[in-house]
Amino acid sequence: MDINKRRFRRRSVLGAPASPGARASPFPSRMMGLRAALLASASRPRLARVPGSAFGFVARRRLGAPPRRARVPAAPAPPGPIPPPGPAAPRARLAPTVASALSGFGSAPLSPSRLAPDGTFPVGPDTVILGIETSCDDTGAAVVTGDGRVLGEALASQEAIHGPWGGVVPNLARAAHEDAIDRVVADALERAGVTPADLTAVAVTVGPGLSMCLRVGVVKARSVAAAHRLPIVPVHHMEAHALIARLSAGTAACAFPFLALLVSGGHNQLILAKGVGEYVILGSTLDDALGEAYDKIARLLGLDVGGGGGPALERLAESGDPKAYRFPVPLRKRKNCDFSYAGLKTAVRMAIERDLGRGDPEGEEGKKTRAFSTVCAGPEGPPPPSVAAEPTTVAPGSTRDQIRADIAASFQSAAVKHLEERTRRAIEWADDRLREDREEEEVGDDATRGGDADGDASDSRRARDRVTCVVVAGGVAANATVRERLAAIAEDAGLPLILPPPRWCTDNGAMAAWAGAERLALGLAEEPPEAISAEAGSEGRRGDGDVPLMPRWPLGEKDARATGETKSSKKARVAAPLSSGGAAEGRGGARGRRTSAVDARGTGGA
Repeated sequence: MDINKRRFRRRSVLGAPASPGARASPFPSRMMGLRAALLASASRPRLARVPGSAFGFVARRRLGAPPRRARVPAAPAPPGPIPPPGPAAPRARLAPTVASALSGFGSAPLSPSRLAPDGTFPVGPDTVILGIETSCDDTGAAVVTGDGRVLGEALASQEAIHGPWGGVVPNLARAAHEDAIDRVVADALERAGVTPADLTAVAVTVGPGLSMCLRVGVVKARSVAAAHRLPIVPVHHMEAHALIARLSAGTAACAFPFLALLVSGGHNQLILAKGVGEYVILGSTLDDALGEAYDKIARLLGLDVGGGGGPALERLAESGDPKAYRFPVPLRKRKNCDFSYAGLKTAVRMAIERDLGRGDPEGEEGKKTRAFSTVCAGPEGPPPPSVAAEPTTVAPGSTRDQIRADIAASFQSAAVKHLEERTRRAIEWADDRLREDREEEEVGDDATRGGDADGDASDSRRARDRVTCVVVAGGVAANATVRERLAAIAEDAGLPLILPPPRWCTDNGAMAAWAGAERLALGLAEEPPEAISAEAGSEGRRGDGDVPLMPRWPLGEKDARATGETKSSKKARVAAPLSSGGAAEGRGGARGRRTSAVDARGTGGA
C-alpha cells in the first residue's frame, strides 16, 4: 500500500473527505486523529478517583452527558451561631481526627450517658482496666486501676522461639500469640483477683506492629469486651511506651509537657509530649534503630542472642576498652535530632572482618552465621559470607576474646554518644517549640480580648515554657550504659531523668492498660463491639476479616526542623498520625492542650 492509500484510509476513518490525490502533510493528520480521539472519548466510560472506594477508582458513564463545565467555588456561608455550652460541646471539640482514625474497634463512640458533662470519663481508684499487648513477639496482659495500681501482670516471652532464627519470624510469632493469649489474660485476671465482670474497660494495642500479631490481641480484646459489654480503648504502641513512665513515677513527677526518648529494636524517636494524644516528633531514625544495631553486631561477634543481642553485647563490653577502636559517631555534621546507625554498623563489621577474620563454616559458629545470613537476606539474597563472618571459638582470656570485647565496648561508646548528642539538642528544640506555642496562644488571646492580657493565664503558659523531665522508654532503656550517660545529660539540663523499671521497658501489658486509662479518662474509647463469632475465637484467622488494624501508624506530626524520613520506604496504607490537625484541638486552651484528666487526681507511682 502506497502512502496515498494509507492517507486515504486514515482520513476516511476520521470522517474527513476522501482525497487520495491530496498531498496533505502528516502533521495535520495526526492533529485530526488526536481531536477525533478526544471527541470519541466523550461517550466512553470514564475512570474518576473517588476517595474511600476500595481501589480508589470507580467507572462513571458519560453517554449523552453535556461537556463538563469548570467548577466555580461557592461563596462561603456566613458563620453560624456558636453552639450553646452543654455536655455535647466538649465532646464535639475532642480530637475529631483521633476519633475518626480509631473508629471500628467498638460499635460506636462512647455514649453521652457514660460521660461527665465536660465530656470526660470518670476514672478513679475503682476503675479497673485490662490491657492486652501483642504487637510483636511478647504476649502481655495486665490489670491496672485508674489511680495507678497494678493489680496483676502476665507475660509470655518468645525469646526461645526466635533466638535460633536470629530475629522475629512473623508466622511463628503469630502462632505463639495464639497459643498463649487465653492463658496470659486468664493469669493476669487471676493474679489481680478480679473477673471479667469486675472490669471497667479493655485496652488493646492496635498499632503500630506486625499485622498478624496485632490481630490476635485485638480479636481477644473485642471478644472480652463484647461478652461483658465493656468499652474498648484502642492504644498506640509508642504512646504506651511514653506514658508508662507516668505509671512508674507518678503523674506529678512526670507531668506534661515532657521529652521522651523511645529507643528499641524497631524505633528511635525523640518526642515532645504535650498531652495525651498530642505529640511532636523532633527526630527519628533514618535507617536502623539502636536495638537493631545491637542485635546485628552481637551476632557478628558470635554472641548468644537467645536472651537478646543488647544484653549479650553489654555484658561483653564490660571487659573491653571503649577507646580501642575509633568508630565514627553518626550524623555529627547534621545539626538535627535524627538518628542513623547503618554507617556505624558497617564500620564495626569491617573491623570484625579485618581483626577477627572468618570462622569455620562447618562448625557451631558457622551455623550461627548461616542463620544470621538467612534472617538478614534482602531482595538480593543473603549478604556475602564476609559480612556475617564469625570468629572461631577460642580459649577464654585469649587475644581474640579481648578484641571482641574491645569492639563491643567501642561500638557501644559511639552508639550511646549518638544518643547523647541528639537528646541534648532535643531538649533545646522542645523548649523552643513550647515557647513558640505560648507566644502564639498569647497573640490569639490578645486578639480575642481586644488587647486585655490575662496575667494568670500568661503566668500559667510561661510555666510550660520548659519540659518537666526527660523520659527514656523502650527495650534499650534497660541498658545500664544508656541510663548512666543519659542521666548526665538530663542533670546538665537541670531536669530529672525518669526510667521505667526494666520489666516495663520492653513490651508488656501494663503499658497498654495504663495508656488505656489515660485515654479513657478523656473519653477516647468506644462502645462494646457486637458479639464476636465463636468460630473466630482467639485465633483471629477465621471470621475476623473486619478486624481493624493500624500496623503503620505515626505517633505525631514532625517538627519542621526534623528533616529525616522514616526507615521504611513503603507509603501505602499508612494511617493518619495519632497527633494531627484535629488531634490538637482538645479541651482547655486556644490550642487545646490535652493534659490527662488523670493529672487532677494524680498517681503515686507503682
